[in-house]
Amino acid sequence: MPAPPPSLYDQFAAGWRGYVLAALIALFSAQLGAGRMPVTDLDEARYAQAARQMVETGDYGRIRLGEEERTLKPIGAYWLQAASVETFGGERLNASMWAYRLPSTLGLMLAAMATLWAGAALFGQRLALLGAALFAAGMMAGFEGMLAKTDALLAGFTTLAMAALAHLRMGAARPRLYALIFWAALACGVLIKGPVSPLVIALTLGALTAWERRAAWLKPLLWPPAPLLALLIAAPWFIAANLATGGAYLAGIAGDVIPKLISGEALPGYHLFLLPFLIFPATYALPAAARLAFGAVRGPRAEDEGAPYRFLIAWAGASFAFFELTPFKLPHYVLPMYPAICLLCGAGLEAMAKRGWRTAHPAGLVLFGVSGAAIVALTAASATLMPGDAGSDIRRAVSAALIGCGVLGLALAALLSLRRPAARAGVLIACALTFSFSLRERLLPEAREVHVSGEAVAALARARLLPRADRPLWVVGYREASLIFLTRSDIRLVEAAEAGARAEEGQAILVEGREVQALDEALAARGLMFEAAEPASRGLAVGRGERVALFAGRAVSAEAADAPPQNP
Repeated sequence: MPAPPPSLYDQFAAGWRGYVLAALIALFSAQLGAGRMPVTDLDEARYAQAARQMVETGDYGRIRLGEEERTLKPIGAYWLQAASVETFGGERLNASMWAYRLPSTLGLMLAAMATLWAGAALFGQRLALLGAALFAAGMMAGFEGMLAKTDALLAGFTTLAMAALAHLRMGAARPRLYALIFWAALACGVLIKGPVSPLVIALTLGALTAWERRAAWLKPLLWPPAPLLALLIAAPWFIAANLATGGAYLAGIAGDVIPKLISGEALPGYHLFLLPFLIFPATYALPAAARLAFGAVRGPRAEDEGAPYRFLIAWAGASFAFFELTPFKLPHYVLPMYPAICLLCGAGLEAMAKRGWRTAHPAGLVLFGVSGAAIVALTAASATLMPGDAGSDIRRAVSAALIGCGVLGLALAALLSLRRPAARAGVLIACALTFSFSLRERLLPEAREVHVSGEAVAALARARLLPRADRPLWVVGYREASLIFLTRSDIRLVEAAEAGARAEEGQAILVEGREVQALDEALAARGLMFEAAEPASRGLAVGRGERVALFAGRAVSAEAADAPPQNP
């Protein structure tokens, strides 16, 4: 009896089409909100402002933030953002964030295609496409792909290096080619975020070698031209940075990274608790992925059938455990492990359909429903940050919640009725992209409560106090990089005493409400006072984690301010 013809999904997943689909999903996911979301203070403003100053000054060897020089940061992300801005940014370098965010989008696309490439070596391209698509549509992956930071780029190059290792582990032909790709990707990861890529790779290889007790497959990595290529990529910057800092660059990185990792109060379990929400929509397949991983752990080490699972468990488990045990934690730290988890989830989707597991599907539905409900609640809460009174906030929140619950309900119903892994994956991806569209394209760009710098700049514009080359802006008590990016690189972020001693009559001042009294006292010593020109711009400064009130005004003579207004 002849074999049945391959399904439409199998035909599409084979060859280059699968890579194009994974890249397109990543592109759509990352671009949601990229053109509308104002610059954020989640480190994004620091990277964008430093890249902007590179273009403004023409000096691509130094990282500056306003008047501060930051020599202890890997420079790769700044170079890519500067190149993107020079190509697509136009004359006004702060007119749009899209050009600054483009490298992160490309990083996520690289990560999605590298995930597919790794999975193709481990499971075949059919299962790998499921995992790569789930990763590309993920809530955390899409959000990081939208922001002008390092994390999506780091995930891209780290995943590419791990994919080359996966091909070596599975005995692929032309091992020297994969060695070259591995070392090149590793060097690019070092330029993006210093020791993070080497750390993830070292933990993976250490755990896998100790587990399997075999390391002969790593021999091609020692082919001399491959590590030499890595040195040619990364060494010039490190040599230049050490020369510029008198040999203190490497020590400075250690002094910057190590104290950050060991100082903090977050307990173990932080990343594990957030995983179902941040990796959504792969949340549904997490129980099945855990069951596959548990079976691989219990299986014999010499079993070739379990080699793909052992590789993914070592990739995700060792680094995940490391970051879980460090006291200082941020959600995006474990993003380079998400491709491995999503590949396990893709394999879990297939296993649920073929192995007849009784508990994986119900457990996945519950986990998916709870995580989706939390995301819907977050979306509804974001609707209350838009301008309007309490009644408008309630109406927007209720509308967002009803739409989100409807989408989630439809997704759960489809998962109950559909059986094919590809169909279930399509439902999961559509649900996650709908949530991301609602949150990042519709709600957060209008949430002025968390865009305080933009509101302050608007107040300065209404009062005709925007800084110019001949008129500085003194900023007191508020040091967010987003304000520098939205105005000029030469604005002066100072304390109240310095502003009181140096600000001249008529010059613009932006002061945080808690510093107004100190500023007035400092100005009074010179016969001046601060005069607000606009009502306060109030909101939540995300970078500071507190509410602020920014008053835009100018320094005026105390005598002129006390004198009654004269008839023109």
